[in-house]
Amino acid sequence: MKINIKKATFLWVITATIGLSSCKKLVDINDDPTRLKDPDASLVLPAAQGRIGFTMGSDIHRYTSLWVQQFAAQGGGAAQPTQYDKYAVGESDINNTWAATFAGTLSDLQKVIQKTETTSPKYSGVAKILRAYVYQTHVDAFGDLPFTEANNFESNLKPKFDSSSSIYDGLISLIDAGIADTKKASALSPTTDDLFYGGDMDKWERFGNALKLRLYIHYFSTNGTAADATKAKAGIDAILAANKLLRNNADNFQMKFLTSANQTNPIHQFEGSRPNQFFPSKTLVDLMNAKGDSRRNSFLTLLSGAYVGATNGIGDVTISTNFSRMNTYIRGRLSGTAYGGEAPIRMLTFAEQNQILAEYFARTNGGANLVTADTYYRAGITASFSAAIEFSDATEAAAVTSGLATYLASTNGTVAVGNAIQKIIEEKFVANFGVAIEPWTDWRRTGFPALTPVTPATAIPRILPYSFNERSYNPNTPARPSVFTKTVFWDK
Repeated sequence: MKINIKKATFLWVITATIGLSSCKKLVDINDDPTRLKDPDASLVLPAAQGRIGFTMGSDIHRYTSLWVQQFAAQGGGAAQPTQYDKYAVGESDINNTWAATFAGTLSDLQKVIQKTETTSPKYSGVAKILRAYVYQTHVDAFGDLPFTEANNFESNLKPKFDSSSSIYDGLISLIDAGIADTKKASALSPTTDDLFYGGDMDKWERFGNALKLRLYIHYFSTNGTAADATKAKAGIDAILAANKLLRNNADNFQMKFLTSANQTNPIHQFEGSRPNQFFPSKTLVDLMNAKGDSRRNSFLTLLSGAYVGATNGIGDVTISTNFSRMNTYIRGRLSGTAYGGEAPIRMLTFAEQNQILAEYFARTNGGANLVTADTYYRAGITASFSAAIEFSDATEAAAVTSGLATYLASTNGTVAVGNAIQKIIEEKFVANFGVAIEPWTDWRRTGFPALTPVTPATAIPRILPYSFNERSYNPNTPARPSVFTKTVFWDK
């Protein structure tokens, strides 16, 4: 599968299928036996996938990456990111994300399931796994959500909100159902209209299992119960026994982009349109500096020979551009002074999967599995270093790669009794640079990395507000006292 074919499909679908749920058939394909007789599912799937990629690189990424201090805002008080950086994200700020997700992505995926579950279940399997991913990220961001009554627009415009814990249970079942569908005989199967894996059902199964790992590891938290740990252990042990997980970076769940105008990575697009508002945070940069992390070469640009991060929470009054910026890992290949913008939006990677398993083994059996934890920890580091050079030139790639052996040989490259969880989560924090929500989730459930609230706040947000439009029109929307209220079940 060549990526240009996939992206051509994606770009045409995004342009042609706005409001697809009410569209008539766009082309006559009745005589093409390789396509669905009703073309909607083969068009809706890539439209939903493309929307997922853009959503996870847009507002929801900016809010959560600022709060967890992977990024910091600059540009003065009139710049929106400086307000977000000071935790001023309001209900109206959420309207677009909420609508894109519930009226757009989740609704479209549900239509794919309804159209294909009986005759072409490989489509419905992919859609079920994707619905589980979207819900996982949004439950972690918002807490309770419409789930069992969601997307029934013909009969229920005011769905109830299900508890975050019950949704998690439902997501495990949804993923299992999706994986089962991918293994069934199917009249038609996704090919170029699958923008993530090109119709490779084996990769969808592997991603589905990796997504279950992510769900289960969230049960391990600072205030988690013994019952939570038992539930998570049983789930992870079953996944490990099945031995069907991401194998390498080629299995990463990520959305790739093109270098053409308006077809690039949304983080890159934001940097291009607002070039002095979104910088790598001092928290992230100082952590990498302290470890002599050679991934800085592709993650960050140099400023007068040094890597310098911006301080969170002061960009509205202390305005400067004297900071390192995002480099090729986030923005794609560099040609002269221009970035290509083709770097992917990463959503769940092989590096993260390894750190999830490192954390799991560090937490279980009273520390007796620390050697196994260390093996996964080092594998996660190696995978991250490898991914870091995908868009590097030869000089930059050599600078990153040459530091791997030194990094692994140092105290940074191994976990030990007493600091294992901190080291694993800090490593995951770096490896997930550019990943929406998950670094914030890790901080909320573990307390790592150590963060200081921006002045004058005394705490860091634990939850996003609900959409103003949803609260206005759906009386079932729960009260949301403040963004500082612990709401998600694993954060209580």
